[in-house]
Amino acid sequence: MAAARGLVERGRRAAAGAARGAALAALTALAGLTVGAPARADLGDDAARVARMWSLSGARVARLPPIFVEHGRLRVVAIDPPPAGVAGVAGAPGAVSASGASGAASAGRATGASGAVAPKAEECLAVAFLAPRIVDFTLEPESSSGELSALEGLVHRLRGQDPEDERRIHSVAGAAAIVRCGDARETLRRVALEVLSPRGAFEVVVAASSGPPERLESILPERVSGPVAPRGDPGRPAEPGPLDARVARAARRARADGAPRVAPLDMRASTVGTGQFSVKLAEGCHRLDLMAEVPSATVRRATDLDAEAREAGTGRLLDRDRSDAPDARLDFCLGGSGVVEVPFLGAAGPVKVVLSDAQWPMPPHVPGYFGARARGNLAAALKRRHAPAPRAQAIAEAVGAQGDTLVPVEVEPGRCYFAAAALARGEMRALRISVELGDRAARDDAGEGGEGAGVAFCSEIEESAALRVSARGGSPVWVLAVWPMD
Repeated sequence: MAAARGLVERGRRAAAGAARGAALAALTALAGLTVGAPARADLGDDAARVARMWSLSGARVARLPPIFVEHGRLRVVAIDPPPAGVAGVAGAPGAVSASGASGAASAGRATGASGAVAPKAEECLAVAFLAPRIVDFTLEPESSSGELSALEGLVHRLRGQDPEDERRIHSVAGAAAIVRCGDARETLRRVALEVLSPRGAFEVVVAASSGPPERLESILPERVSGPVAPRGDPGRPAEPGPLDARVARAARRARADGAPRVAPLDMRASTVGTGQFSVKLAEGCHRLDLMAEVPSATVRRATDLDAEAREAGTGRLLDRDRSDAPDARLDFCLGGSGVVEVPFLGAAGPVKVVLSDAQWPMPPHVPGYFGARARGNLAAALKRRHAPAPRAQAIAEAVGAQGDTLVPVEVEPGRCYFAAAALARGEMRALRISVELGDRAARDDAGEGGEGAGVAFCSEIEESAALRVSARGGSPVWVLAVWPMD
């Protein structure tokens, strides 16, 4: 009897263990069912969501091919309503392009919902531009023939009332949409896209419907940043003052910086405020200040000179000024005498424009056997870093090309040096020079449009320094020079 009872107890315990194992397996399976895929929402998902929601409301929807726009490059996008026969599940890949001319064989993607189509005269056209949330951009429909004339638009701008500001749509959290109904749809045939951020990728969704479609704020609530304060109006730019006083200030400023000679030159701008100086300059470093006269008329354009300096013949850019200041300033160095062309724009009509040339002599001991371009760029690196003129020949020189180049240099403990790298030939996108002495390091970049960089360093107990030159561009050839500075 005891053996029988033991057998029954062991059977009960085994059955209970099996039941607990089955329950644990079921709970594990349910937990696996409740764990979904990780949440993700990229630009394509947002565009698909907008297309789906607009399609569910009965609109004919087309997604254009993605576009990529850099800062400073205006992109005009052609917009056409999706064809009337478009129908399908939202987000399904179709092929309706922006022009609608190539039908189902073009590069776009179309979605839509079947049903009655509103008369074309009453139809609404909507276009949405979607970018990453950190991208800032503006949209502007093309002007219609019934808007302000060019003369009226100019008068409005002179009075500080730019009519383009009323048409321009600013993005919010990387999204912007424009809706036009009836005859106003024609203004959406071409939309100008301008990127205010460095660059951006864009998805474009176009919809045609019997009424305005659902707003982007309702479809993409995560892109709503709350109330946005109206943009302030800074008013008209400040007047720069009389021309003679500005020319005198520029000359005093240059002489205070050590320029031994300042030579002014003047001309009269064209009726639209443009012109070009052509001057022969000596070797050395130059600072060109361009200043325009302010007319006495009450209604006039603001004075904002933009200018650039280029070598005559080669067209090589020496410097450029596109700032918002009334006057323009150009700084560069020439390894040899030559003719420099200085085109400008932004004067307030046919007024007097003065070019003030402040000149500094070429620093001694800057080698000229690498060519005039390399010599001028080495001098520019010295001047940009406010380094004193070398008092002895360079202790080390090197020539390099694209990529990273390590140049070891022997130095004396307790002495200071200046190392400069300069472009001698080719095109440069980026130039950097760096130096390492023990546990200390320093570096300098040429900057946008620059062709020379320099760095100063002092040795304490070190007997060698590691110089590194990094060059990127179109077949660049650079030179390196190291001078003792004490």
